[in-house]
Amino acid sequence: MKKKICFFSGDITRSGGTERVTLLIIQKLKALEKYDISILSIVEQKEKSFFEIPDEIKKTKLDSGKKWIAPGPEYLPLVPRFRHFLKNNKIDILIDVDVVLDLLSVPASTGLKTKIIAWEHFNYHYIWPSKMYQKFRHAAQWFSARNADFIITLTRQDQKNYENKLGRRNAIQTIHNPMMPVKQSENALTREKSIITAGRLTWVKGIDLLEKLLPMILKKYPDWKWYVLGEGEERPRLEAVQKKYQLENQLILTGNVSNVSEYMQQASIYVMTSRSEGLPMVLLEAAQNGLPMVSFDIQTGPSEIIEDGKNGFLIPPFSIDRMREKVEYLIMNEEVRDAFSKNTSSIQKRFDADVITARWERLLDRL
Repeated sequence: MKKKICFFSGDITRSGGTERVTLLIIQKLKALEKYDISILSIVEQKEKSFFEIPDEIKKTKLDSGKKWIAPGPEYLPLVPRFRHFLKNNKIDILIDVDVVLDLLSVPASTGLKTKIIAWEHFNYHYIWPSKMYQKFRHAAQWFSARNADFIITLTRQDQKNYENKLGRRNAIQTIHNPMMPVKQSENALTREKSIITAGRLTWVKGIDLLEKLLPMILKKYPDWKWYVLGEGEERPRLEAVQKKYQLENQLILTGNVSNVSEYMQQASIYVMTSRSEGLPMVLLEAAQNGLPMVSFDIQTGPSEIIEDGKNGFLIPPFSIDRMREKVEYLIMNEEVRDAFSKNTSSIQKRFDADVITARWERLLDRL
């Protein structure tokens, strides 16, 4: 009999990197034809998922409303409903797509045979604009470290954080996010003169830092463009930069797009200004498309992807001047961009989706 594996998400219809990589792993595991895989969301705010979900994957939601349910006391009324779902569907392994969801899944599964995997998509030191919510997340991490049957971290550094700061010494493993499947990009020297930044337009993603960097680069290099892919509450900052510096033809705000790779295949440089990340999918996708990368060397993520001076540059957080210097260096040196592009091939091998899926398979088979 096939093991019944359920991926539990806050809302699988969202457009974030977490939802995207979750659906890739689901598709890869489904292709093995050895698991019965389903998806459970707390809510579904959109009628149609931003990323495609195969028709054969059963999709359920705990709450019939479309309003986001914030982690905390509002979870309590969902526990009986969740417990009924687990019992009725005889779920063997529940994969929580964020450790905060353990606050709901652990009490709902008490006394059942369901195993809980806590999949940490952020990191122990993740920076949030709300200090109260940051403390809440730390409490959730502490809870997960003591109650989840198994914990998956995205980086080796974060596994050490769980071991040393939260005392989780066993049943913990690092499994990187995989690269998304895309066709091989063209040679970097034939690309257009453009830079890409992609992701939610939020404080955590450093949009206020990007706001300072953009005019420094674009006013100096008027034949270059900068594409910012994504939406969020910080968008007005970038619109103000467009207007103040007359950059409407150079600074392109696309909103959310489903074809990120197509933009990356035409660009020459990828820049990330995040204050905090788990393992950034955008850097993996940039590497997959042969893009030289420039990123702040934050707590976890970029240093496991970027080899400084080989396929990109790691910048001391949060030095805008140093980042400007390295971006300008790449702009001025096509041969360096070409060399960095070629050097992304080693990243592509390490984060290959089939390699990552095999690690998930070994874990699920032994639980």
